[in-house]
This record gives sequence, C-alpha cells and structure tokens, in this order.
Amino acid sequence: MKNFKIACFILLASFFFSCQKEYSVDGALTSAGTWQFNDAAKLFTGNIDSGYIQTTGTTKSISLIGKSTDGQQNFLLHLYATDSFTVGTYKASLFQSDFQYYSQSKNIYQADQFIGEFIVTVTALANNTITGIFSGDAEDSTGAIKPLTLGKFTSRINLSSNGTGGGMGGGTAAGTLGASAGTCTPVTNAGIYTQGIALTAANTVTVQVNVTSPGSYSIATNTVNGVNFSKLGIFSATGTNSVILIGSGTPSLSGVQNFTVTFGGNTCNFPITFLAGTPPPIGDYFPTTTGSFWAYGNTSRPDSFLVTATGRSKTIGSMIYTVFATDTLPASGSTFDSYYRKPGILYYENLATEDFGFDPGTLSIANFEYVFLNDTAKVGDTARSPSFTGKVGTVTYTDYLKTTILAKGPAVSGGKSYPDVIKVKYEYYESSPTSTPAIYLTEERWFAKGIGLIYNSFKGGSGGVTYALGRYKVL
Repeated sequence: MKNFKIACFILLASFFFSCQKEYSVDGALTSAGTWQFNDAAKLFTGNIDSGYIQTTGTTKSISLIGKSTDGQQNFLLHLYATDSFTVGTYKASLFQSDFQYYSQSKNIYQADQFIGEFIVTVTALANNTITGIFSGDAEDSTGAIKPLTLGKFTSRINLSSNGTGGGMGGGTAAGTLGASAGTCTPVTNAGIYTQGIALTAANTVTVQVNVTSPGSYSIATNTVNGVNFSKLGIFSATGTNSVILIGSGTPSLSGVQNFTVTFGGNTCNFPITFLAGTPPPIGDYFPTTTGSFWAYGNTSRPDSFLVTATGRSKTIGSMIYTVFATDTLPASGSTFDSYYRKPGILYYENLATEDFGFDPGTLSIANFEYVFLNDTAKVGDTARSPSFTGKVGTVTYTDYLKTTILAKGPAVSGGKSYPDVIKVKYEYYESSPTSTPAIYLTEERWFAKGIGLIYNSFKGGSGGVTYALGRYKVL
C-alpha cells in the first residue's frame, strides 16, 4: 500500500421483479430514457427500454424497465398509486415504490417496504415524459443493507391512462388565485416563524386556486426576508382547490413581511409575522477575504497551527484560486499552500495528486478540483471527485473522494456554540486491478456560516487526529 501524505491534510485538509399479478395493460408504449444510481463504490448507469402504466383492480402502477450500459444487468423501478400519478414523493414504506437491479444469475440490489425506506420523487410528469430521482436502503446479493444515492431517471411514457387529468397530454393548468383587492383570500398560515430559525415542512401557507383547465402547476412566492413558499403538482379537475405551499429558508428579520404568490399570470399578496429572535449569521461558510485567519488546536495544544487567507491567487489550468497558507505555531517560516475558489454557490478545492503517495511520473493527472462544500445540498446528499490513477512499484491504483452532507444546523465545537453549521464527511477511496474500491481515510469538516472551518478530524488505519477552531478573525 502506498504511503499517502496525510500530514498535508492534517494541516487543515490542506482544507425484475414485481409481485406477480393479474393486470390489464392500459396502452403500453415502448419508450426510451436513461437512469443512474450510486452505491458507496460505483456509479451505475444505463438506458430505459420501456415505460408504461398498468391497472390492477383499483391500483395503478408505473413500470420503468431497462438495462445497464454494458447490457449485462437489468433495471426495474415500480411506482404505485390508487388514483392518477402526479409530481410528488412515492415511499416504499407506504407500498408506493419498489426497485430491483439484477443480472441473469443474481439480484444485485433490491428495495421494497420489507427492506427499508426507499423514496422515489417524480419531479416532472408532462408531455408523455416522466422524470425523477430516487434514493434509500437496498439489500444486496449477500443480504446486507446498503444505501443507494444519486438515483435519477427520465423516460418517455404514455400518460393517456393516467386517470382523469393526471398528466393527460402533459398540459399546464390554468386558472386564477383567490383574491380580493390584491390580497389572497382565503389564506391560512401554519407554523411558527422566528427570526434566525430555519423554516420546516410545518411552515405552510394555504391559498385557494380556481382551476379552469387541469394540468400540472407550479405555484410560488417571491423570496422575502430570506424565505419563500412553493408547491409543484397536478390539478386533475376544474373547480376550487386549496393548495398548501411549503416554506423554506431562514428569516433574517423580525416583524411583518409581505409575500407575493404567483400562479400563471395571476398574483396576490399575504403577510407573515416573524417573531424576534437571533439574527442568522451572514457571509460564506468558507470565507476567503484577504487577511482573515483561523487558529486550530486540540485539548493539549489549543494553538497548533494558523491558516491565513493570503490575498494571493494562483491559476491552475484555466481556474483562478485563492491561496491559503498554513503554518505551525509558533511560526516555522515554511508554509503549506492550499487552493480554493467559489464561483457561485459551490466551494471548490484543488489538490495535487502527488500528495497521495504515488511514484513520481506515474500519475494520470497532476491535480484535480472537486466540490468540497455545497451549502444548498440536503442532508444525505453525496458527490464525488474525478478519479485519478498512479503507480506504486508495478501496481496501478485508482483514487477518488466522496463527500456526504451529514447534518445542517446548530453545533458545538471546542466548547463554543455555532448557530448555522454544515457537517461534511469526506471518504478517500482506492482500488487496484485486484481489489474493489475501499476507504483508506475518512475526514470530517464542520463549516460555520460567516466563520469558516470550525472542526476537522481524520481517521485512517488505527489512528486519527482532531482539531477545533480556537481564535479567528474574518475580515
């Protein structure tokens, strides 16, 4: 096994299945699409050969059937509904979805209500097309339960048998919002709204819609005080409908705030009163302002090393990065540089592959960048870096990083409380021609909004190290 230069990272991470049933086919349509999903070690991809809706008694089912890119494995995803299918969530625990991925000789992955929670979200259902995402627990060929992530699909499908108005023809709904003199009527607010506290699914606003033409809809408000409300769905019939808009965001101010809700070309307004609380932190989760610094240590040595945003920049490839310098305390005069950039909502880090312990001159690439933080990602979301190869002696190894959002919210580190923290796990994978990808190093970083990295831990082999933020200054 090669000798990975962990010291650089310790100095801040350098920062077909289906229950066999009798059913009637309501107009199957051979269709085409694609699918993908990820387990802990591999991204699986392929094509959908057919997608269709079936009726069994009072139950409807969607079947999406396909094969892997190499044609050796089979993909099957089922959704179930008692009425028409709509945009929304389908849970295995509610007998609304199941999944199987298998070859001629064995089941590779199977998910249903008897194994664990497996959730499919249909994000679009219109114009004879279905699109969605999926994730959850699945049983592999050994009987072990493993999480599947990054699942997504899109396929043509005949929606003519999808019930009254349920995506029929894929049209967009039309109608008007219930309103009087520009005010939404009736309107009902639910939940508690407090400055500095993130909204949850309990924070809702119910508005009335007078539907004149069934079809899919998108109803949303503008963003006010860091908060907005929205809902996607399908109206299956004309008439009066109440729609529950779900809130999201974190309010920065207290007091009465006015929102405008839009449906098609119609608008109306409603107020929300926000209680006084602690204003949420402002700024980035990883500031890069020149002159900012962060000192880290452990219980035995609170100030072990210092990280400084130098204000210098470095161009790698076509990208420009901010240079951070890391030095021991007291200063050694010899710093370790690391490189970061944030072009939009994503935070990128660039790493040199030579630091991963390969023999010189054997690396497939000299460096790579990856998203080390996405503050808009949900808890449980994963991502991975590009793969790269190198040799140690005569053996070729392939490495990559995988990130997972562990938690979002308040946290305590180094005896200090932080109100808005994102916890991220980093798993370093390696494989060889005779081995499957395996984790050789696990890292965890916590980022506090407006402050930056507040906690960093590493575990590899039988050892590990943890550092917490002590003093800092963000300019």
